[in-house]
Order: sequence, then structure tokens, then C-alpha cells
Amino acid sequence: IVKIVDLLEESEESGKINTVISGTLLDKIEDRLNKNEQILLIQNRRGYSPSVRCSDCGDVIMCLACKTALTYHKQDNNLMCHICGYIETKLFDNCKNCMSHNLIYVGTGTQRVEKILGQTFPNARIARVDHDSVKSGSDMVKTLQSFLNGKLDIIIGTQMIAKGLDFPEVTLVGIINADLGLHLPDFRASERIFQLIYQAAGRSGRGEKPGEVIIQTYDKNNPVIKAASKLDLNRYYKIMLDDRTILKYPPYSWITKIEFIGPNTKSVLALSNKIRNSLSNHYKGLEILGPAACFKEKIKNNFRFQIILKSI
Repeated sequence: IVKIVDLLEESEESGKINTVISGTLLDKIEDRLNKNEQILLIQNRRGYSPSVRCSDCGDVIMCLACKTALTYHKQDNNLMCHICGYIETKLFDNCKNCMSHNLIYVGTGTQRVEKILGQTFPNARIARVDHDSVKSGSDMVKTLQSFLNGKLDIIIGTQMIAKGLDFPEVTLVGIINADLGLHLPDFRASERIFQLIYQAAGRSGRGEKPGEVIIQTYDKNNPVIKAASKLDLNRYYKIMLDDRTILKYPPYSWITKIEFIGPNTKSVLALSNKIRNSLSNHYKGLEILGPAACFKEKIKNNFRFQIILKSI
């Protein structure tokens, strides 16, 4: 059984702006705990909150070397860049832009899910599996073995726990936010989300007991999520191939991305323009997009631009 839970409706009913775990999923978790059955929860974002923002001026605490938001890690009480690994150990009491003290933690990572579950189900045996809690392969094996042996009730993790694991006593799988990554600027983004949901659904009910999957989303009518909720491969293939036909994405063309990286933004942009013009003059059977800043436009103090080459 696969069920979609609309987080927009949950937020309206609860009066909360951001519902992390819906009432539906909480009820299902409580039911499984009462039956001594196991639960697998997937939130494909580690840390506690993906960003810290000033509620007065809107400024976000950033990694200066990567131009990306620092993620708050509650367990270590620090801010971390998940791109370059920079750690800010001094937490700010006020906004550096406007000096306001109204800093808020935005978004949900695995640590926040773990905290909510610990508060809601204090007697449950809960473990978190992500790159912060599992430092080595042996740590991962130890945690998963404890789960397999019935010493844990709930495992919370990123996509690493969705693939190829067999837990006969798992009868409930919950995907906390199926929308994460769905709208990234990559034509394969929806494919990855479909894979995650499809693989996660395969973890539930692998033993004698029937399984259930709860998919939480803010976009319940998204055709990819609807196809995934029905485990309908043929429907997804049709959606994907129709889109790629119209946009001439692979397999109906070939596509190549060339990245230009360097410490000086003007020099990098100038080089990317030069290469673009050269390709345009020499190859007439190409559609050339860009140059434009990469999705992650700055990493470790290096600026990144890209051009996309697509066959016509």
C-alpha cells in the first residue's frame, strides 16, 4: 500500500507553516511501535536545518568560499558547508547584516526528524544513518545489524538506506519530503526522485507482514510522484520520454556540459565566451546554451560557469 500525504493540507489543518511529520505518518508510526514492527524513514538531507536566516532582513548565513548556505548541525552545535567542508564553530546570536536577534532555522534535515521523533516517542529506539552519524563502513554495518536483530525500532536516514537493504520486520516506510531535488536544474532530477521512491517502497513488507509506504509532498499532483506512488514504471517512462521528446533531451539527442573554473570571475566568463564562439563558428549542428553560472556557482573560492552543447 502506498499513500500520498499532502503537506499543504496538513499545514492548513495544524496551523503550522512547515509540517515536518504529518499526523497521518505519526499515527502510522505509533501503530507499528505498538505492534513491535519496524519503521524506516527517509529524509534526503542531512544536518538539522539546511540554512539559518534572519527573519527581519532575510539574510542567510553563507559559506564565503562556496556562496552556499551553511547547514546547522545541532548535535555538534556548529554550521557546516556541505560543499567544501568548512565548519563555523561560533554560532551567531545576531544577524551580521542588520544586527537583529531573530535568527530562524529553515528547512529540515535528518537531525531535526530524529529530534521530533525522540520527543514524540520517548521510549522508541531510534538511530540515524547519514554521513554525519556513520563515520565508517563498520559503523554503518553495526547500526544496520542492530536494526536487523530487532534492537532498534526506527531508522532515519538519507538515500543511502533506500537501496538494496532487506529488513523483514519493516512494515512502514516514510518519505519525509519527496519533493527534495525534484526541481533542480537537471533533466534527470525527476528520474532520481522516482528511483528514490521506488527503491524505498521496496524496503517495506519484505517479510510475511504486509508493508505500507507514506509519501509526504507539497506537490501531490506532480505526475512523477503520482506514478511513483503507484509503482507504475510504464507510466513514468511515458511521462519522461514525452518530456524529453519535446525538449530534445537524451535519448533523443546527445548533450554535453563543459565547465570553466577559476578564481577570477571575469577571466572565467571571458574564456567560456571565447570557447562558445569558437564552437559556434566551427560546428553548425549544435545548439549551444550559455555561458551561464553553474547551479553551484562558487566552490572553494573558485567561480564556475558552464556551456551546454546539444545535438540538433
